[in-house]
Amino acid sequence: MGLGSGPHWRICNHFEMHTMNTEDLTQRLERLLSEPLQSVRERQAGTLDQRIGGLDRPFVLFGASQLGRKALAVLKELGFVPCAFLDNNPALWDTQIDSVPVLSPAQLAETWEGALPSVICTIWSGHIHDCMSDRLQPLVELGFERIALFGHLAWRYPQYLLPHYCMDLPENVLPEAGAIRKAFALLADETSRKLYVDHIEWRLHLDHDLLPVSSPLQIYFDAHFSTNYAAEVVFDLGAFNGDTLESYLASGRDFLEYHCFEPVTQNFEQLQACVQRVDDPRVQTHRLAIGEGVGDVLIEAANGPSSRVGMGDELVPMTTLDELSARGLLPTFIKIDIEGLEPQCLAGGRAMVTEHEPVIAVSVYHEQSHLWQILLQLHSYSKNYRYSLGPHVSDGWDLVLYAVPEHRLPT
Repeated sequence: MGLGSGPHWRICNHFEMHTMNTEDLTQRLERLLSEPLQSVRERQAGTLDQRIGGLDRPFVLFGASQLGRKALAVLKELGFVPCAFLDNNPALWDTQIDSVPVLSPAQLAETWEGALPSVICTIWSGHIHDCMSDRLQPLVELGFERIALFGHLAWRYPQYLLPHYCMDLPENVLPEAGAIRKAFALLADETSRKLYVDHIEWRLHLDHDLLPVSSPLQIYFDAHFSTNYAAEVVFDLGAFNGDTLESYLASGRDFLEYHCFEPVTQNFEQLQACVQRVDDPRVQTHRLAIGEGVGDVLIEAANGPSSRVGMGDELVPMTTLDELSARGLLPTFIKIDIEGLEPQCLAGGRAMVTEHEPVIAVSVYHEQSHLWQILLQLHSYSKNYRYSLGPHVSDGWDLVLYAVPEHRLPT
């Protein structure tokens, strides 16, 4: 499944290697963006059937968690019922989900008569740190030969399943080729540039082998991305239950103030409990959403760390980074993970970002185009940032864009 063609044996000096790799990545990106739209659409519509032979044949879903149940509901609506769920969790074996039995992969392989059914893998989660091929290899060893991914199902029935975080139709990538090229040219290091092109190819071809397992670097605050600053004023946007605060404190970085912003009542209560345990007067909490305007906004109250702003059943107060700056709250470091509202949040802080250029660590995995659009948005505010990418969970999850001004770059 990999794309490698063997090792390169030629010895190059650093400059030659950098130039060669840059040219290779540029050419690869051009090849990807030059694919005819009709070819992309044929892949979208046909890959599921090519992989498993159609849903009119016996099939199972591998993964009985939230994504699997979402897929099951759609498939039943379309008139296709899987024979079973396969799952690696023993606690689910010999139970049922909406009348569909849950079995271990080995249990089904041992009891099934004849050719094994095809499999649609519905494991794609922001909490998993292994890679897709590692998950699928045990199925192959058990004799399952026809395997498709949730993404292939979603491509076939996008009106029901897409967009789903950074997964969307490949055909939506090509019209943004100009923006994709511009963002690519602004990335400062070869590792980020390769990761960027890998993500573009993943959006077009759904080859999970391209996406790395989680980075060993600490998310947001690793010294690899930005320097320590004794007078740091941190804005933690999407503070959830205090997990990012605890991560910051564990990093040993200095700070003058740490401001936690979390709008969801249930999450905010957990956040306050965390702050009480920390017992540091420099840490403050704010029950606020940070967006493009000032007022009240709806938010999902029941989705824990994935609560999206702009929909749901809880009305919460919202303000902007510029308004906070006008009140004297001026950050030097902003972490932003707010479930897809990142562009609106940055738009509401344009004046502050332009004038003060804080370090920004922003999630770019909530929508397909955020990978390039957020980078270009920040570049339109200031030309003094250096951009890099960090992959902090496997399969494209927790992909963070680091925008760091020159004086905060590690030496």
